[in-house]
Amino acid sequence: MLRMITKLAVVATFILGVTPGRALAQSGDVGNADVAAKIDVGGEAGADGGAQRWRSGDRAGALSFWTSRLEGGSDLSTAERSRLAYNLGIAEYERGEPLRAVAWFEAALRAVPRDEGARVNLGIARAEAGLEPRGSDGFTATLGSIAASVTRPESEWLALGAALLLALAGLGEALRGGALWRRAALLALLAQPVLFAPLVRHVVLADTQPYMVIDPDGARTRSAPSADAERLGSLPPGAIVEYVDELPGWTKVKGDGEERWVEASKLFDLQL
Repeated sequence: MLRMITKLAVVATFILGVTPGRALAQSGDVGNADVAAKIDVGGEAGADGGAQRWRSGDRAGALSFWTSRLEGGSDLSTAERSRLAYNLGIAEYERGEPLRAVAWFEAALRAVPRDEGARVNLGIARAEAGLEPRGSDGFTATLGSIAASVTRPESEWLALGAALLLALAGLGEALRGGALWRRAALLALLAQPVLFAPLVRHVVLADTQPYMVIDPDGARTRSAPSADAERLGSLPPGAIVEYVDELPGWTKVKGDGEERWVEASKLFDLQL
């Protein structure tokens, strides 16, 4: 049983994309790139029409191609949508729009959580935009970062493995007893929060739609969708909020438990 627990831990480690002893480094301050670092604007991915335009120097044409492909490609795979978002992040960075680049790299990572190129470029773009590194300290934050790096299908397999592991350990303790089986059951029980965390996260966030503030000056929040409505406060650049509703030119968002209206032009939809 202990051998089975070890094997499951190894499988979980592989799925999470980390190696033993590196979980904190991988899931904590993942976007903390050197401020002096720069994104390789020649490092766009793929060989589509946009890439051809980009490499020939037609930056505007490449940006238009990738944007149109992403907006009109309802049949695109998740990996392809992430690739297009990655390229758009590079394009926006070169145009001198680091906040928009942050939004595109963030969207790419949310689609394909273990895209190392997007992760590194996100850190550089955040530094360029004057934002704090992506990620935070503490066990809860670390667990959340690890959970965010797992796709929905992977999280379902992890949860199934966790349930089977606990059932087998419990059955072994009931039938065989002894200190070894009690220890195995305890280890299986302790592993449940970690192995179930990714699936819980996906279920909780399934119906949410994240938006990011991309205006360098932040976004004023109002009580109604009008520039004359009461001002309630403001959202800082890079803030991520949850979509609630929209009207022409305005988006209602939820952040810190409050629902407020924001000018739509100041927000970026992170859901590809």
